[in-house]
Amino acid sequence: MNSSHTALRLREKSLWVLGYAAEDYPGDSRAADSIRSRGSRLDACADFAFFVRDDGYLAGSVNTQILGAAAARDVGYLVLFHNFDGQRFDPRPLQAILSSPPLQRTFIRNVLDSLPAGSAGIQLDFEEVQAGDRLPYVHLLESLQAVLHERGLLLTATLPAKRSEGEAPGYDFAGIGKLCDAVTLMTYDEHYAGGEPGPIAGLPWMIQALDYAINLIPEDKILVGIPVYGYDWSGAPTRMLPMRDIPALVAETKARVLWSDPAVEPYFYYWRGRDRHTVWFENELSAKIRLGFVKSYHLRGIAVWRLGYETKRFWAAVSTKLRH
Repeated sequence: MNSSHTALRLREKSLWVLGYAAEDYPGDSRAADSIRSRGSRLDACADFAFFVRDDGYLAGSVNTQILGAAAARDVGYLVLFHNFDGQRFDPRPLQAILSSPPLQRTFIRNVLDSLPAGSAGIQLDFEEVQAGDRLPYVHLLESLQAVLHERGLLLTATLPAKRSEGEAPGYDFAGIGKLCDAVTLMTYDEHYAGGEPGPIAGLPWMIQALDYAINLIPEDKILVGIPVYGYDWSGAPTRMLPMRDIPALVAETKARVLWSDPAVEPYFYYWRGRDRHTVWFENELSAKIRLGFVKSYHLRGIAVWRLGYETKRFWAAVSTKLRH
């Protein structure tokens, strides 16, 4: 399919269901399988493809399984460029690029060269952007928008879930929102693997993040982030748990699932020997409640992290709440 035709179809759709496609290990086919089986409910997927190096070149590759599955199911394919080095989101490569016009030109050329036939455009997932890079990052987006729109392609990006200007000051929401065709508000990881146990996406926290974002970005450009996972905190390294695997863990450990009314999210405890585990997670009910934000805030749609973690009942909730 022609890239610009794919982009045009997405641009004209008033409601997006976007799913992130990534691999947790070599040969992880869960995201591609999800696109194949649930593609009728997906409008777009973003392939977590390329790490951006500090010389403007790219490490990684397009996932041909994801690309093929998206083409077969008529799902818009976005190539995602990121700064996750395997351990953390590293702000330094982007800083190097933003400080050098020649490196920016190299980066933009490599982005364009990396796009396969049929792709609808790109997504930038640059996290931990520093305060000093706020304006240069917007300038980079201006340059990218110009070359992508010239080719009929989309520019999309992720944004942190911030609730005030003092949080994540490296992100100029108004500037980024003006330039991008759509943005994902990453309303997940309120509590994260390296921190203390707590809600993955507590409802009051999500509402505060959305209230902040819609004051600066057109509502019809915002995709609200929907997590389909949980975290298992204990004395050992924290584990991410796909939504679809959690019922088996509950059954195996005979845990009693509890419900947090303030967070509007489930959680439970279990023991392995002397080690107490705390699990907070999203299930179909909590996800369904969060899907309601699309209509109440008049948003463009949802962005699901990540494909392959979800359940059939989750997609049923998407169909019910979004009539998609």
